[in-house]
Amino acid sequence: MLLTELIARSEALGFRQMIAVIGDGEVNQPSVKLHEAMGFLHSGRIVGSGFKHGRWCDTVLMQLTMNGGVDSDPDPRALAEQRFRAPRATG
Repeated sequence: MLLTELIARSEALGFRQMIAVIGDGEVNQPSVKLHEAMGFLHSGRIVGSGFKHGRWCDTVLMQLTMNGGVDSDPDPRALAEQRFRAPRATG
């Protein structure tokens, strides 16, 4: 339920991509299966990036495209786009 809400709120704010970084990301791990079920696609693997329970573990990268992803222009009304284009304070 938490991931469903996070995706919904991120979409509502205009975000176009969500990235999951899953440690100990073997294909049969519950977190990987959950993200697959939510529409995330595998986008990479960092081999042997951690050591846990006496073995080396891979980190899995997964990606969810939202709001048209790269197939449409950025929406200037989206919060993410407004923050990107906002003037930066100098000091």
